[in-house]
Amino acid sequence: MRLGAQFYSIRNHTQTPDGVEDAFREMKEIGYQTVQLSAICQMDAGELKRISEKYALPIVTTHTPAARILNETDAVIAEHKLFGCPEIGIGSMPPEYHGSVEGVRNFIKDFTPAMKKIRAAGLRFAYHNHAFEFDDLGGTNAYEILITEMPDLFFIVDTYWLRYAGQDIEKTIERLKDRIVSVHFKDMASEPQGAICPCGDGVIDFQPILSLCDRLSIPEALVEQDNAPDTDSYLCMKKSFEGLRSIFGL
Repeated sequence: MRLGAQFYSIRNHTQTPDGVEDAFREMKEIGYQTVQLSAICQMDAGELKRISEKYALPIVTTHTPAARILNETDAVIAEHKLFGCPEIGIGSMPPEYHGSVEGVRNFIKDFTPAMKKIRAAGLRFAYHNHAFEFDDLGGTNAYEILITEMPDLFFIVDTYWLRYAGQDIEKTIERLKDRIVSVHFKDMASEPQGAICPCGDGVIDFQPILSLCDRLSIPEALVEQDNAPDTDSYLCMKKSFEGLRSIFGL
């Protein structure tokens, strides 16, 4: 399993093309092996390919805005193919789909045509969870509906949000198996209780999660810290890398 950096963690640095290149360089210098693009400025896909190759940091997945997935599907596919990314990820279902079985099924209805196009192009469409997907919807929940009613959907599993929602991280990974394209390694602090913190500083034991992912041949671990402070987001990513490097053998 490779250890990568989720650029959402350092979004304050990636709002210009120069900033994006600087971020690739910083992540390479820390020691990360791959990246996930999320919340960066608008950039030419060819330029992203150049930067990715320059720093030998493959782009392994993205969080692509929902509106672009729906309305610019062909362009999004072409961009991902150009910079060599096998997955088009969505960070969450938009708020208008939250809170009801009908809403989740409307999400499935609306996004299935794009997912089919993505699949036909040889790429994968992947869903990243938060905690709301596990809220009770009358004996079921949004995650269960996505798993059972959207069989061609892949998953970006987030360890922090599973723990926050009271779910068993390892059982969830075991259940989804070959439908997982990557796992967000995101830790939870004991104080203040429930806060996101650098990996290794919190209560989540990543060693058994990594061992399970390796056994299931899940290829990518991606460090994400949603709340990394603007002034120290690079430092937070370095702390997470240092907290994980021994179990990854880096």
